[in-house]
Amino acid sequence: MLITAMTAAIALTAPADGKSDQWLARDVSGEGPVASFLNWNYASVITRAHCTNGRVALQYFYTFPETPPPAEASLALMIDDTPYPLAHSVDDFDRQVYTLSPEGKAALRRARNVDLDAPNEAGEPWYLGEAAALVDLAKRCG
Repeated sequence: MLITAMTAAIALTAPADGKSDQWLARDVSGEGPVASFLNWNYASVITRAHCTNGRVALQYFYTFPETPPPAEASLALMIDDTPYPLAHSVDDFDRQVYTLSPEGKAALRRARNVDLDAPNEAGEPWYLGEAAALVDLAKRCG
């Protein structure tokens, strides 16, 4: 009986998709909600999302020897298997940002699975899982 109760408790607290623990979400003074996805060993940030002027904007930090220049990098969020391209720009702080369209933001608010299609040496998208921190950011973003 005790083992059954303990197993049930673990099942309720374990991340459903195995990626949830790679997400950090914070409210940052002057910026509002911020969600960051960490690499597998939590040593670096792969992407950081924030809300700017009612739109979801991401920064992409992962580099490798063949990384294309930011203006040439084609990034997209795959939301429930539908691609939403991210528009590249430079913000007021000279940061490279990739902005999600209003349609993409609407899809993100109800997403069940999110991937980030961005340059990396594996040639595969980053599997972000349920991305609850990112979904919550989209819901809170004006």
